[in-house]
Parts: sequence; C-alpha cells; structure tokens
Amino acid sequence: MKFLKRYLMGDLNMKVELTDIIWAVLSMFIVGYSFLHGWLIYGLILIYVLMALLFFGHIAVIRARLSRSKPVYGTVIDYHERDKGQHFYPVVSYTTEEDRDITSTYTVQDKKMRYELRSDVMICYDPEDPMFFYFPDRESDLTKEYTRAIFIGGAVALILLIVAQTR
Repeated sequence: MKFLKRYLMGDLNMKVELTDIIWAVLSMFIVGYSFLHGWLIYGLILIYVLMALLFFGHIAVIRARLSRSKPVYGTVIDYHERDKGQHFYPVVSYTTEEDRDITSTYTVQDKKMRYELRSDVMICYDPEDPMFFYFPDRESDLTKEYTRAIFIGGAVALILLIVAQTR
C-alpha cells in the first residue's frame, strides 16, 4: 500500500527499462492467450516459471560479480536516508587496487545504521565496476529478494497447479 501511495504521489523515481517493457508485454500476451483458450492457471504458472528463470539469471550474474570482487578497507562517511529515516544506505569511501578513490552508496537498504560513521569496514568491490561494492558478511543481501520471490512464487504456482488438477 505504501508503494502505491508513493507511486501515485510521484515520490518514486522509477526507471523503466526495455526489459521491463518486454516483460510486461510478454506477460499480457501469455495471460490473454491462456485466458482465451481456457488455460489461465497454466498461463500464470508459465509466467512464474519465466520469472523464476529470470531471477535465477540475476542471481548467477550477481554471484559472478562476487567471485571477481577484490577486498579492501573502506570508511563509512555518511548514510543516505529514505522514507523519513526508515531505511539507511551506508556511503563508503575506498581506494581501489588501481589507486582510484571511490565514494559509493550501498545498494541494499537497512532498517538501522549498522556501521559507525568514520569507521573502517571491510568491503569487496568489482574491478570492472568499482562503484559496486558489498559487505562480505552481508553478501546474501544482494540475492535474498530474488530468492524470496522465487519461493513465494513457487508456493503460489504449486497451489494453482493443484487447483488446476482438481478441476
């Protein structure tokens, strides 16, 4: 509900990419086609399977990125706050192996300020994209939303499949 309110109030900076448009068109086509032929439940299950494959692909890309990352110490210099202090993103300054000074914001939200300001923390950055970093003790943060969606979607798909088989 909070998302819908923020969306309607224009508070979200939503970036729509080509992948999003293709996904929306493909999903509408699958729903329309399966509804037309009386297979709506199977169409919804197909959408879940495609979504799960896409999410597994995202997880594979993230894991590849993690495997090539380099550890360095960085300094937490600030926090970016969202939603009136309900979500925090640490801003970390670090130097790459190539002596490039980077200041970047962590991409995963947290409900608290986990690190003290001006504290040195171990991070890992991607040499191919030095702005991307993660905290080694929190690397599961990068994939947990995809994993959660796969499991929840799988439960819904299984229920739909059972309903379809009992009719």
